[in-house]
Amino acid sequence: MKPRDVVKLAFQFTEHSEIPFTMDLSTDQEQELSRYYGNEDWKKQAKPYMKTITGVDNFLSAAGFEKLSGRLRRDCFGCVWDMGSTHHLVEAPLKEPRLNGYTLPDIDVYFDKHVRNAWEREIASTSGSFRIIGHSFGLFERCWSLRGFEEFLIDLCYSPAFCEELIETVADWMIKSIDNMLEAPVDAIMLTDDYADQRGVIFGIDRFRKFFKPHWKRIFARIKKAGVYSILHVCGNALPAVGDLIECGLDCLESLQPEAMDVFRLKKEYGKDIRLWGGLGAQSTLPFGTADDVRREVRRLRSELGSGGGYVLAPAKPFSGYSVPVENIAMYLEEALLH
Repeated sequence: MKPRDVVKLAFQFTEHSEIPFTMDLSTDQEQELSRYYGNEDWKKQAKPYMKTITGVDNFLSAAGFEKLSGRLRRDCFGCVWDMGSTHHLVEAPLKEPRLNGYTLPDIDVYFDKHVRNAWEREIASTSGSFRIIGHSFGLFERCWSLRGFEEFLIDLCYSPAFCEELIETVADWMIKSIDNMLEAPVDAIMLTDDYADQRGVIFGIDRFRKFFKPHWKRIFARIKKAGVYSILHVCGNALPAVGDLIECGLDCLESLQPEAMDVFRLKKEYGKDIRLWGGLGAQSTLPFGTADDVRREVRRLRSELGSGGGYVLAPAKPFSGYSVPVENIAMYLEEALLH
């Protein structure tokens, strides 16, 4: 079978001996793995099960930054970022809890200028893979970036009418973005929204249900109507809201940080209703464990989360984002290939 067919079986909750997996390595990690094996033959084994084509993932940079002093840049939303090893918001465009005529950038212009011209080449090169198109900055992330993180959390408590207006505005803009992305022949749309920390929903499950849930339902319905799967990336302990996301129509939850939540409990409680992607400890086993630790954890993930289908094996965070011993990367690959 083609890699895409294996993923589709998993997304159809069909258990199969071959479990799809992802392996996002940095250039240095690829070279280190080639030295470890003595050649690059491992690359032929790491099947391209899932491939991402250009969407809104790079919106912050591709749409154009205004260079300010030092590392500071202003994006097309009016947000000022410190461009260090990661983006840190230093100034938000909404100084008060009101829109005051503020409008989001024209997404159609962005797609015409930065996205559609890349599709033909990318689509041709991913014909055998399960194609995903990504949309970074979900409802919570976009709202706090426009208002400021602490300010938006305060607004959720003291300015509910403003929050409802802002979230609806962002959701409408996201749906317009999704309509553009659905012009490409893809299998899934991947969205992100880090609304959780290691303990649970940052602003509480009740506010998630009141402010965000109705709009996620609209967003997932738009994707489902097009016959495409929806995938949501959430870091931290996403477990408290998983039942709500299923009610909203989400197809697949990605990241699954085992240090923050019990991923095996997640499978037992919700595994028949939602696909799961990730689960291998990126804060524990991969950087700090032994190769034997990696073997044991991957085998348990394959056995328990892979039971009944609906699972994509992966680290909770891409390898490329942190340091992992080459022996542990090699063990992950070798165990992932078993079928």
